[in-house]
Amino acid sequence: MNWMSNDMNDSVHTIIRNVVILDEDFALTDELNLQDIPGMDSLAQVRLVMEIDKLLDERLDMNEMLSIESVGSIRTLLQAKGKLGHES
Repeated sequence: MNWMSNDMNDSVHTIIRNVVILDEDFALTDELNLQDIPGMDSLAQVRLVMEIDKLLDERLDMNEMLSIESVGSIRTLLQAKGKLGHES
């Protein structure tokens, strides 16, 4: 995915880019595992959960937190909570 054309309108990508600093040309695909995102260490993962909590206006439960393994899993979680349409 080209960040310049599509990423700016993608809520999931915005959340991730709020948590870690990425090069503009770094492609965030739904298949990308969080561990493969530069700078996504344990502290960044905590910040990621906090960003998701803020968007949802509720706290994730432990199972929901553990389900966050990839960019796509964040999208699936937010769609299930009714906070995303069918962005991609």
